[in-house]
Amino acid sequence: MAEISFLGTGSAVPSVDRDNTSILFTVDDINILVDVSGNPSRKIKEMNKTLDEIDYILLTHFHIDHIYGLPSLLWGMWLENRSRPLTILINEENEQDLESWFQTIKLAELDINFTITIQTFNGDTSSEVISRDNFQVRTFPAKHAVPTVGCEINFNGKTIVYSADTKINSLINEYESIDLLIHEATSAKEVVDYHSSMEGVLTSYELDKIKQVIFVHLTDDEPYEEILNEWDGKTATKIKIANDLMKVKI
Repeated sequence: MAEISFLGTGSAVPSVDRDNTSILFTVDDINILVDVSGNPSRKIKEMNKTLDEIDYILLTHFHIDHIYGLPSLLWGMWLENRSRPLTILINEENEQDLESWFQTIKLAELDINFTITIQTFNGDTSSEVISRDNFQVRTFPAKHAVPTVGCEINFNGKTIVYSADTKINSLINEYESIDLLIHEATSAKEVVDYHSSMEGVLTSYELDKIKQVIFVHLTDDEPYEEILNEWDGKTATKIKIANDLMKVKI
């Protein structure tokens, strides 16, 4: 079983009800935090996890709304005397950016008690970044303004796909089946540069091959419900608009 905890579901500008998008995936008691925004330490605890339980951090890209919570999270782990190793998965194109940030926040001076391993991958191709007996995680190229990846999690014959920030991506239609597609929808209908709309997702992907669609990276005052109401029957039942602190199990 996999559990998906939505720590934030908003677009680049957070709102009263939505923090910037970051998602915690838990598979076989392994916790993978995808992007780090908002107040990650508090959000993780609100999802009944401890900071010590985070095994991996996967950064999809280096736009500030997806990474600005990382210093706060590492600070919290240090203050709570974390000792377990932590692995940060990052596109090789952003490795130097991450190292520079560590220097800026003077991470080396904290005398932390846990090892941080930076594991890079090639963001231009499909790359296996985590391989366990019962599940695997792969990244794939997204279509955004800067180097960006989406990710897929495969476990027990099931597949979860997360788009990250992207225009409509033909790679998603190459899957034979997807149990859960988590996709950004910066807008409801209008096309926004390097992003997707809810309407675009629902009309561009082969929904008969997707069991459930959950939308994130949402913007205030967009008519998402209006678009959702245009769909009926079996298709409508598989579409959901995410909220902060929502949990889903599959």
